[in-house]
Amino acid sequence: MQSHTRYYEAAGITIQVNSDYLLSDTTFHPKFNAFECRAPGKDHISINHHFCPPDPSITGKTLIYDKNQWQIFKSPDFWFYTYTPGSDETGFGPVTGIFNADHSVADIYLEISQKDYSNARFNALTLFNTDQVLFARILNNTEGLILHSNGFEIDGRGILLTGHSGAGKSTLSRMLKQKDAHILCDDRMFIKSCPPGFRIYGHWNHGSVSDVSSKSAPLKAVFFLEQAKENQIIKIEDKKQISLNLFQSVVKQFLTREEWNTTFDTLEKMINTIDCYTIKFNLDGKICDKIFQLLSRYPL
Repeated sequence: MQSHTRYYEAAGITIQVNSDYLLSDTTFHPKFNAFECRAPGKDHISINHHFCPPDPSITGKTLIYDKNQWQIFKSPDFWFYTYTPGSDETGFGPVTGIFNADHSVADIYLEISQKDYSNARFNALTLFNTDQVLFARILNNTEGLILHSNGFEIDGRGILLTGHSGAGKSTLSRMLKQKDAHILCDDRMFIKSCPPGFRIYGHWNHGSVSDVSSKSAPLKAVFFLEQAKENQIIKIEDKKQISLNLFQSVVKQFLTREEWNTTFDTLEKMINTIDCYTIKFNLDGKICDKIFQLLSRYPL
């Protein structure tokens, strides 16, 4: 099927992709199939693909970041991102995105042929290496954020596993998957306020593990991981400790001061509404039963 417009949904947000070329079934990676929808929903943003250089006459922008294949500029009304793929990526040239202030409209520029575009299997709707720069702001606008964590849905209840590198997220995630827990996404989880609590959402911006899901679940607990000789789950009562742990897990983007204030407000609401635990575990797999038993006490 070919068209100039397609729709995708994640975190309750519809992304309308409009292209100057025809979009084919192989323009994007097959992972997007689970997120495709027929029409825009209530919360709707637009991404427009163009295949020419961006307008060179746009002035008044200030360079705020230049590192690791990215250049980011800011002007009073727009954000400008340029991503240069590495040698191990698609081989296409630099991608430039011009976003309005709230990132609800983006114009993406990439010089590429129709044939290559049709078969590119892009990993991101923005044509960057990830759509994270887009969702960081879109979620911020809806009392949400992104946490470095793995997300699971277990019997209709959502949990997050987070911790420093080497704490065991991948190990515990494999154990949970063997027990038929449903993984929503690896390494980065989308979270939004959904009174009276929060909701976590699967999406396509995964880490090293490519498991993705279009499902969502009400967030019931956040687990901060530690590998140990014994299996224990210990509730964290100290609000300051929870605050520190959560902030260390936030995926930090280039937000304005006002947007950071919104992020802190969202974190404060999470601290006051979501139970957080330290989870210590070994490799015998019995910690999974403890997680399931704990979650069963939470209402759906």
